[in-house]
Amino acid sequence: MRAVLLDYGGTLTTFRRPDGSLREAYAAIHSRLIAAGFRPPPADDLVRDVHDRVEEEFARHLESGSLEEMDLVAAARRAYRDLGLAVAQQTLDEFLHLEQLAWWQGVSVDPDAVATLAELRSAGLRLGLCSNAPYRVRSMAAQVEHFGLAQHLDAITFSAAVGWRKPDGRIYAAALAAIGAAPSETVMVGDSEEHDIAGAHRAGLRAVLYRRDAGEAVTEADAVIRRLAELPLLLGVVRGAYTGGTGWSSAESRT
Repeated sequence: MRAVLLDYGGTLTTFRRPDGSLREAYAAIHSRLIAAGFRPPPADDLVRDVHDRVEEEFARHLESGSLEEMDLVAAARRAYRDLGLAVAQQTLDEFLHLEQLAWWQGVSVDPDAVATLAELRSAGLRLGLCSNAPYRVRSMAAQVEHFGLAQHLDAITFSAAVGWRKPDGRIYAAALAAIGAAPSETVMVGDSEEHDIAGAHRAGLRAVLYRRDAGEAVTEADAVIRRLAELPLLLGVVRGAYTGGTGWSSAESRT
């Protein structure tokens, strides 16, 4: 293995909805709309009629099974327009950034993430992020940097930038190109059987399932880890025997 791709949400981080921070963000948006001459509804209504409406539209998009990434910026523009708030593109961009800053308050970085990335990188592996995220790309990249992960990554690939979601092969191709690695020398690490395991296998990569709970994993993954700290052992970049989850030996026939 010369390279590792890692999922973001559910793997390097977990998320919870930061209701208080979202209300504060939309209170600021409400004030800016008034200053711009608009007559917006109350901030709590904006959360419901913009943020939650877009999230619900995104949920329906996922349920449709389409792997083409949804344009959440366009969805937000429609939500504001339907409230009679035809904001300029630059203003919309600022509002979406405020919204994403609020979401930072709901991010929890896996306790092993930074140390694991640093260890893999120090061993000479190329590291890339490969994640489904339809949100504003610059805000997501800023989030990764804010939480101390970007400095340990050679490239960051979000579905919003590619236009296609995992398990579609096009996002894997983009992520591999970004780190300069071939599928046969790369392993994907993630928490989703469909997106990170099946998708990676179809793209020609090995795949490691990150499963935090203690139950047995029924999986097609080449290996299973319960903690990110097990990854350097699994890949053989540090001394010691890998003892967690499903062993790596089942993957040998893939190469």
